[in-house]
Amino acid sequence: MKILTIGRKGADIVIDDDSVSRQHAELTLTSDGKYYLVDCGSSNGTEINAGSGWKSVKQEFIREDDQLRFAGRHKMTGRELIQRIRR
Repeated sequence: MKILTIGRKGADIVIDDDSVSRQHAELTLTSDGKYYLVDCGSSNGTEINAGSGWKSVKQEFIREDDQLRFAGRHKMTGRELIQRIRR
């Protein structure tokens, strides 16, 4: 299991957007290959759209096809987020 921080400067996965908190969220890579996203009490929130509309995320397993939105402005898919780990 590996836990990575998502946020601005100094995070494991950097999102260069002032609306994103410094330590916005965490992404856990589980031992069975799943991805678990946790909002870290960010100021502007984290949302997911898995095909049924946007919903706020506190903690949620995500898939590569899920749409993610950080702070209401920065959008990416689960796949794009995961690809940032591999850089």
